[in-house]
Amino acid sequence: MIIQAEAPNRVDLAGGTLDIYPLYLFEGGGLTVNLALSVYSRTTLRPRRGRGVLLRSEDLALTRRAPSAERLRLGGPLDLVARAVRWLRPAGGVEVVTSNEAPRGSGLGASSALLVTLCAALARLNGARLTPTALVDLCANLEAQSLGVPTGKQDYCAALHGGVNAIWFDVDGVRVERLALPPATRRALEHRLLLSYTGIPHASGATNWGLVKGYIDRQPATVRHLRAIKTIATAMREALLVGDLDRVGALLGEEWEHRRRLGPGVSTPQIDRMMAAARRAGALASKLCGAGGGGCMVTLARQGRRDAVAAALARAGARQLPVRIARQGLRVRTGGP
Repeated sequence: MIIQAEAPNRVDLAGGTLDIYPLYLFEGGGLTVNLALSVYSRTTLRPRRGRGVLLRSEDLALTRRAPSAERLRLGGPLDLVARAVRWLRPAGGVEVVTSNEAPRGSGLGASSALLVTLCAALARLNGARLTPTALVDLCANLEAQSLGVPTGKQDYCAALHGGVNAIWFDVDGVRVERLALPPATRRALEHRLLLSYTGIPHASGATNWGLVKGYIDRQPATVRHLRAIKTIATAMREALLVGDLDRVGALLGEEWEHRRRLGPGVSTPQIDRMMAAARRAGALASKLCGAGGGGCMVTLARQGRRDAVAAALARAGARQLPVRIARQGLRVRTGGP
C-alpha cells in the first residue's frame, strides 16, 4: 500500500508572529491572515520488508537509513522528518520520500506543510485518526523540538484547510475562519499579487524567538510594533471581506513598516532596493513572507501595473513564483502496492 499526501504552502498577509504560543495569550488573543498557495509539499510512504526505514528528500538530495524507526538518528537537515517518523513509528519497514516545490528558506512555511503531510500519511499508515486540532498541536510540538524555540501555528492551518483564512488564537485554542471571497475579488487578488524569491534564504526560528523574548522582556518597541501588527491584521481581514484590494495593499505596507522595525536583520539593503524598484513601477506595497531576513517577498500591484512591477522585480534580481490560491488543503491518498 502506497500513501501519498500533499499540502499547500502559505503567504502571510498580516498578523504573523502573533500565532506563536504563548505570545498571543499575553495579548488577549492573536489574529493572523494568510492564504494557501498552489506551491506544494509532498510525502510518499512505501512499505518495506523487515523494520528498516529509509528517508529520502528529493529537493535536498539527501537520504538517511536506520534499522528501525526508533533508531533513526536526529539532527541535520532531515531532523524534522526523523522526529516525526520516530514519534509516529510504523509497525513495519517504510520508505519515506519527501519534496518541497518552494525554494529552501522561502518563508512560505514549506517545512511546516511538509510536516503536516508526513504526520497525516503516517497516521493513515498506522490506521490512526488525528483530528485537525491534534495534528496542528503535534506538528507544532515536533517543530519546536527540532528548532529548540517556540513555533507559530498559522502554517499548519493553511496547509490543512487551504483557501484564504483569518486564524484566531486564544486561550481556548485555534479557530480557522475561512474567508469567502467573491470570485471577482479572488481573481483580482491572484492577478495583482506577485510572489518573488529574493535569492536570500532565511531561517525563522531565531528571528521569532528574538521577538518573543523581546516581548517577554517588555521591550517597549517590540510590544508597540506587535500590537500595531495585531490591529492591522483585523483591518486586513475586513478589507479582504469587502474586496478593497487597494486597502489590502496599504495595510500590507503598514504591516511591513512595523515588522522591519522589530529588530536588525528583518530587512536588508538588497531587499529594500527590490521593494523600492517595485514601488517605482507601480506597486502599492511589499513585505517579506514569514519572519523576514530573506526568502520570498509578496507584492501587491496597483490595478493595471502587474506586468510593469514584475519586470522591475526581475531586473532587481527577484525570481517570480506563480500565485494561485489553493482552495483545498491537505489531501491524503492511498494507492496500490
